[in-house]
Amino acid sequence: MALHRLPAEVDVPYRMLLENSHRVLRTANEQLRVVEHEICFLKAAKRAFFKGHTDSALDSLDRKVFETEKLTPIKPYWSDWVHRAHQTGLLDSLDNLDSSLERQRALKTEYEAVQNTLRCAINEQSRLYLRNLSILDFPDEILLGIFELLEPPCNPIIGYCGNRADIKNTRLVCRRFCDVSSQLLVRLVHVGVNEPSLARLEEISRHPTIAKGVRTIRLVLHLHNNSFSDFDLFISYHADEVEEQVDMWDRAKLWDCSGPKMDEQTAAEVTANGMAVVSTLRRLAWADPDDVEMSEVDKNHRACLDETHREYLALLETQESLISSGEFSRIVGFAMSRMPGARRLEVTDSNFFSMRGHGVMSGGDIWAAAHHRMLQPMTAYQMEKHDLERPNYQCLLDTLRSVQGAGVLLDAIDIDLSTMGIPGALVLAPDLRQEFCSGMRLLKEFKFRYSEALDEEGADHLSEFLSACLETSSLRQIFLSVGATEEGEGARIDVGRIVGSKSQLTDISIHGQFATDLSKLVRLLEQLPEPVRVLSLDGIRLLSGTWEEALVAIRKKKCQVMFLSDPCGAECDDMSSGDYERIFSRPKDSMERNAAEVYVRSHPALRIPNPLRAL
Repeated sequence: MALHRLPAEVDVPYRMLLENSHRVLRTANEQLRVVEHEICFLKAAKRAFFKGHTDSALDSLDRKVFETEKLTPIKPYWSDWVHRAHQTGLLDSLDNLDSSLERQRALKTEYEAVQNTLRCAINEQSRLYLRNLSILDFPDEILLGIFELLEPPCNPIIGYCGNRADIKNTRLVCRRFCDVSSQLLVRLVHVGVNEPSLARLEEISRHPTIAKGVRTIRLVLHLHNNSFSDFDLFISYHADEVEEQVDMWDRAKLWDCSGPKMDEQTAAEVTANGMAVVSTLRRLAWADPDDVEMSEVDKNHRACLDETHREYLALLETQESLISSGEFSRIVGFAMSRMPGARRLEVTDSNFFSMRGHGVMSGGDIWAAAHHRMLQPMTAYQMEKHDLERPNYQCLLDTLRSVQGAGVLLDAIDIDLSTMGIPGALVLAPDLRQEFCSGMRLLKEFKFRYSEALDEEGADHLSEFLSACLETSSLRQIFLSVGATEEGEGARIDVGRIVGSKSQLTDISIHGQFATDLSKLVRLLEQLPEPVRVLSLDGIRLLSGTWEEALVAIRKKKCQVMFLSDPCGAECDDMSSGDYERIFSRPKDSMERNAAEVYVRSHPALRIPNPLRAL
């Protein structure tokens, strides 16, 4: 059960009611404790004075209470209790003890019912004001009671209370657990192209314990854009952004179930305030700053926007300095070298999850939120969407080389891009290629995703980059998804050129703008181990041979999981749409196999015909 505490801002009447309920509960707890002690004394008396009675042992609960409270016969209050029992005639007969024990058990049942009722009432009364707590909010008395269970028994007759070995060992175990579990606090480190993010990375990498647990470094290439050196474009863009967020908020507020509903009047006021900000931004975007007819309110807003723009340009200058000087890649490389388990590098240029909390309609002052939003870097998706200057991803190559230069041999690389950036940014210089490929010699997993279509130049540049990354025999998993072509059109990347022969590959997924000759495909399949765990081909163009022959070659390779969809080239370009759908298509979002997959996965003894042979 989670721990909870009442915040200080609880209404006074509720607080008084809760305090009174807790006071009554404490009284009930104390009375219950007295009754439990009395039951323990009565059972101990039966054991001491009526030895022939078979029910002389304490049950587990009573024994726990008895031992916890140190209620042993040598204690003074045991003598006092026996003296009072003799005076009242309680010890005159076993029947007297049984009768008293029955009454005390009835009282215990009654007090437990009262205790449970009070706890339920307190739970209902405080439910609206509870907040989560952690173990650090436990009272010391509760935690101390736990460790007292490890305390050895004390014998006052000989004045010996036992050694403290169990307590010492417990402290050592807790300290050891703290040190070891600290390695699990940070498994993934997000790194942006800015000084605070790099400072955090360095701090983590230098921590003696946390650094041991880091497994992945994720480069988030959200960048400030040179296009916004123009003040008018800067303000105009953010006017569109604010308007879009206001519109989204206005349409979504009726469906927000995360909290109390906002009344219509308040919602209308918030929307109106947001649109007023949009109107002011549009008015100031292309306005003459020296216009004498500008109102004082607009002048104040203009001054604030000028200051925000200067801050943005300063951030842009810092970003460009970090990249051009190599400081960014150098810090990442040396930080990874200090973290012995960080051997996975991920790169993304559109991590929308990290942008949470930067919305202008998240509550509070919309103007303040808008100014904060203006200073944030952009995703590559936003740059492409608004046709802004493309980013320079030379820092990606520089970081990979810096990591290798720091002595780190990566075992996994995962790159997810929304744009290829400026042309040639991912092309290695010929004199650096051999050293770069050598740094990939322990790479086991490589993933690359790019969602847009490539032109001929982009396909050539990406082919150079991929072939350099994949020039290693240690690879076991490859996932390549590049662009999307319609009806086989567009530039293609030669699979044989970038993959080659890989004797340890067990997982191969190639989707999008790729092509291969039949001979290269057959040679690749022959080099693969038995069995292949995953073979997934989507949208691949066959440059020579036929898909009928390709299916035969694929069938010879044992694959645990096999997907083949939307192939093109060879006979696929000439067959009717009906035949193509029948052989290669499957219902959307369905895992049902198509005819080609059924043939490839079937056992030869079943003699299922090649679906392309009958055409």
